[in-house]
Amino acid sequence: MGRSHALSGVVVWLGGCALAAGWGARPAVGTVLVGAAVTAGGALLPDVDHPGSVVARSLGPLTRLVARGAAAGAAALRSASCACCAGRGGHRAVTHTLVFAVTTGLVVSLLCWIGGDVAAAVVAGLAAALATRGALRRRTRGAYGAAAAGLLVGLMAAALPGPVAGWWWVGLPLGLGCLVHSLGDALTFSRVPLLWPIRIRGCRWAALGMWAPLRFRTGSAAELLLVVPALMVLGAISAWTLITP
Repeated sequence: MGRSHALSGVVVWLGGCALAAGWGARPAVGTVLVGAAVTAGGALLPDVDHPGSVVARSLGPLTRLVARGAAAGAAALRSASCACCAGRGGHRAVTHTLVFAVTTGLVVSLLCWIGGDVAAAVVAGLAAALATRGALRRRTRGAYGAAAAGLLVGLMAAALPGPVAGWWWVGLPLGLGCLVHSLGDALTFSRVPLLWPIRIRGCRWAALGMWAPLRFRTGSAAELLLVVPALMVLGAISAWTLITP
């Protein structure tokens, strides 16, 4: 679901910007573009708990090592905090929760508020590179495309005039992207423990998701023929709303 996750992040950010424009607070072009790139990258970040994910493959052995550590840590936390979840592994665990999305957004907001233009450019560039890596599957093309997109968005963020209140807002699209990822996985049969650590039906890691008859499998025809086209239509409508006076 790498492409679907990244696309969903872009669509949600564009939709939020379109709503803001409808209410009379039209965002700047740079804010729309940088925010969309950061949300798309954030929408891939929760899969850092899976060694075969786009995040794990983004920087070769380094990110694979990080992914293995994240998976092992998540598995240990799941087993230690809930006896009924022992041995279930670390994928779709703590990184697929509301707590993770909010915490990640707050941490990035703090870093960008303190680091200013440089921190914002680095976060935006890395997020854009990650989103592009997920969209381009071929190894060589994906690496070059990700590097180009990351550099372009990073330079764009650096060139934008610094907001009066600082760059803290960059954490908003990143945290939003993480949440969008989890909500997307909640539509599948696997579901996610979105409300951890709240105990539901006696389990802190209770999997929550869409009504069973409407769930679909990752990479299935339902995702490719229904979900992705619907996202593209919504994104096009939001973009049209933003570019029309």
